[in-house]
Amino acid sequence: MKKFSILMLALLGLCWSCSKPNDVPDTPNTPVNDPTSLVINENLVTVKAVGEECAFTYTMEGGSTENLVVKSEDEWIHDFDISTAGVVRFIVDANPLTTTRLSKITISCGKLKDDVVVSQSGITQEDFKVAFDVTYDIDGPYVTMSVVPDPEQIRYYAWYYSKKGMETALEQSPGVTIEMYLKRVVEVDISNAIYYGSYAGYTAEEAVAELTFVGPASQEFELNAETDFYGFVCAVSDGGTILSDITITEFRTGSVAPSDNQLDIIINDVNTDRISYSVTTTNKDQYATLIFSAEDIEGLSDEEIVAKFNETDGYVNYLHFGDISDTIIVDREDTDYYVVAFGFEYGMATTEIVKEKVHTLKSDGSPLSNVNITLDKVTHYRIKATVEAEPKTSLYYVDWCYTEESADELKELVRETAQWYVDAGYYSHISDCMRVICSKGKTSVEFVQLSPNTDYRLFVIGVDELTGEFNTDVIFTDIITTPAIKTSESYIEIKYDKYFDGYDLMDVYPEEFSDADGWAVVPLEVTTHGDVVDYFYDIYIGDLTAANGPTDNELILDLSQYGRKNEPIAMSYCYFYEPLTLVYFSKDGDDNNSPVVRIPLTLTPDGCSPVSEFDYMDEVMVKSMCIRNFGE
Repeated sequence: MKKFSILMLALLGLCWSCSKPNDVPDTPNTPVNDPTSLVINENLVTVKAVGEECAFTYTMEGGSTENLVVKSEDEWIHDFDISTAGVVRFIVDANPLTTTRLSKITISCGKLKDDVVVSQSGITQEDFKVAFDVTYDIDGPYVTMSVVPDPEQIRYYAWYYSKKGMETALEQSPGVTIEMYLKRVVEVDISNAIYYGSYAGYTAEEAVAELTFVGPASQEFELNAETDFYGFVCAVSDGGTILSDITITEFRTGSVAPSDNQLDIIINDVNTDRISYSVTTTNKDQYATLIFSAEDIEGLSDEEIVAKFNETDGYVNYLHFGDISDTIIVDREDTDYYVVAFGFEYGMATTEIVKEKVHTLKSDGSPLSNVNITLDKVTHYRIKATVEAEPKTSLYYVDWCYTEESADELKELVRETAQWYVDAGYYSHISDCMRVICSKGKTSVEFVQLSPNTDYRLFVIGVDELTGEFNTDVIFTDIITTPAIKTSESYIEIKYDKYFDGYDLMDVYPEEFSDADGWAVVPLEVTTHGDVVDYFYDIYIGDLTAANGPTDNELILDLSQYGRKNEPIAMSYCYFYEPLTLVYFSKDGDDNNSPVVRIPLTLTPDGCSPVSEFDYMDEVMVKSMCIRNFGE
């Protein structure tokens, strides 16, 4: 089942109109009598089949309602009344059809206009009795919700809602019952589907069909573990009108398996407003990391800490696999914080919680007094350096520049960049932006996409943390000249001397190669020579060795974006009889590329080796059918 929009339940407030985005055209030099904004507050007006007087509301700033024009696409909507400011009333005739019909009403004033969709039910749609048999198959956090309706061919809507979320919603809506709230959930979801579907060319019936079921059906969900939910179902018409009471059932998800991942937190640095740390792991199981103020979690149980993490906005951004290093900006200096880590799956902790307590430094407001920049690596493509600044608590900005750029030009460029972020709404003040894009104490920087044989300098400027203004002169390094590009002496070789018939592999290895019928299966094995940091390879359709084929640079770019990267053994599924080209290259620690190797291949069934010679099954393999044209 495809949904057109996520349920924005927190914004409903149980009002009977759906809030629209505030999409107001930009109207510079607006005439005095024209409004500066005109927005209809509803997405959709739903009307009964018998017809009735209806209304929608609008918000207009400036202008006069005397100049307001209201029009409908169809004659069955008429008698518009705009005598009450902010409200448009109108009459909808009875629908003679058995299907839902749609129209639009447009209001305009001056150069501004907006519209609302009107959806009217078919005349034969009436409430009736229906029953639903709802069952659940639960395996940990995985839930299959199955519904059998009676009568069997009725259309219905089925979904779920968190029990805790419902309790919170009802606390904020006195007098509202669970049934009332869930009915509103259905109405809003269907309303949004019809509204947005109309702009995509869907009829009301087509939009509702994407959101609902007919006859026995099942849905699969992945939900938080050990959590209570409501499942709810109701009958709806083809046009989306609710035809029955809400049938509500309850279910609880199961637990998730514990992880044997061992997490270790290493504190790398602590400053006034930022904490740098690393987490080491013993496997690739998912885990969570977050920094809490001590006052927020001291005295809480592990379960309460996990619950607090689950309530964090955007908590998925704090989930990781494998070792990480990070620097987090915190709110307060001279304050106790905890770096917290624990295995996490489907809302539950899968390991013990580990914590490291730190205390942020207190700033004395001193400006930057000393900077030391050590170059760690310079290639034709990048500059890596370590910056150490004193006092440790002073804020500074570090970047690269061309040698001809002056201190004043660089200050202006950094200031304009920070101001752009403020004007775009990312930060409330330039000091907030500077706090994020600047550094403190010791930091490692890396600048890439540089040009070979070019003179650069790194520069540092001290920044006042309270105002965001510069409080030191620009400090430059000596000139740094990137070296010329050269061909790497390191390289890779790919073994491709045998290939096999997919049918033969299916017979001997039915599970491993159940999808190999009709393909030539080519085992590719990579051997590295010298200082190979990364390598890339792929098999393309066509002969790319021709003179008019892609250049080496074009192939390097394509392979870097779409090819196999650092995969020592792959099973490549290839076409028989099709001209193919194996292409590969490698990159060394100085960002230099090896020569691009192009090897033409044409595979035939007669050239296949016997399956008895297939000896790669015990290796780590990557199977791929991604034989592709260049540039695709």
